[in-house]
Amino acid sequence: MPIRRKTSRIASSFSSSRATAPGTRSLPLSMAVCAAFIGTPAAAWAQSSVQLYGELDAGLAYVNNVGGHSQYRLTTGTIDGSYWGLQGTEDLGGGARAIFRLERGLSVATGEGLNDHPMYVGVGTDTLGTLTFGRQYDSIHDYFQSFTLTGNTGGTAFAHVLDNDNANNSFLASNSVKYTSANYGGFSFGGLYAFSNQAGAFADNRAYSVGASYSAGSFNAGAAYLHNNGRGSATGGAYDSLALPGADNTVYNANVQRQNTFGVGMSYEIGEFTLSGAFSRAINAGVTDADTGEPTSSLALNNYEINGIYKLTPAIQISGMYVYTNGGGAHWHEGALQVDYLLSKRTDVYLESIYQRASAGAPAVINSNDPSSGRNQLMLSTGIRHRF
Repeated sequence: MPIRRKTSRIASSFSSSRATAPGTRSLPLSMAVCAAFIGTPAAAWAQSSVQLYGELDAGLAYVNNVGGHSQYRLTTGTIDGSYWGLQGTEDLGGGARAIFRLERGLSVATGEGLNDHPMYVGVGTDTLGTLTFGRQYDSIHDYFQSFTLTGNTGGTAFAHVLDNDNANNSFLASNSVKYTSANYGGFSFGGLYAFSNQAGAFADNRAYSVGASYSAGSFNAGAAYLHNNGRGSATGGAYDSLALPGADNTVYNANVQRQNTFGVGMSYEIGEFTLSGAFSRAINAGVTDADTGEPTSSLALNNYEINGIYKLTPAIQISGMYVYTNGGGAHWHEGALQVDYLLSKRTDVYLESIYQRASAGAPAVINSNDPSSGRNQLMLSTGIRHRF
């Protein structure tokens, strides 16, 4: 069951944010052409901007056990999901601005388009915060994800088992309204509500989340909560069905009547080294098989992670993690190491290794791979990533 990367990652110390990403191109509108085309004075566009940006990530991977066989493959998005995007702002006066973001994922290997990135429009100010509408990241992304290695430099394959806490953004919230506060002395907060869009079934596949973060010098902390009713049980709602571990080394798609996910994390910077810790708990109740409709056992999974990022030189970064996951009478150990080398501000190459060992009867499945036939799975990969 391939699990694709579903995110445009939070900027880390090794890559700038989207608005100022290396290679991001500001595309000023041609005022004269626009004025002639829509009959609006050119001066009206003076405080507007549109930016084109994106990322391509591809490489090679070896997996020692996929259904009992070794696998060699061309990868796409091993660290980041490949995508292109447009974002822009317009000054509305009085300190207010309109914003938009439109991203589209893609597979470099196949050319397939992927609906795995955000798109929204909204308004905001530097003092009151921002309100946006569309398909968006929830509070797990905004206030918890960055303390995990999958949400920082590690990327897709470093996710917790089946990305059970959504720290790797396997699902974005459709039909959502989101508020993000301004930064008040290092403290910020926000929340999201995603509508079911079902007539007569307001709570069927709706979701909401809240979170907060605090930053003081080298110390950072954050916490988030995500709730969903009827996840995957109705099309056109907040979220699709999700993958859960089954018996005898299997993975199945599930609909969940009630899902609650909690996450808390913190980090501390010591020179060029950043140490982070994260804990999350995903509780899934009222579970049914999405394919057969048969009820299955409820499942709560706990994830305990410690990770470190060390900037060895301005061009070389080393990242590593250990994660312990347990729940449903099973447990998983996962360790990973990544070395990233900058060829330029926009292009880097990487080498990484991920090993997972499950308890007897549980599937070993590194994110982005199909399950192993046994308790162990090892992935070695290398690739190149280019930002524009």
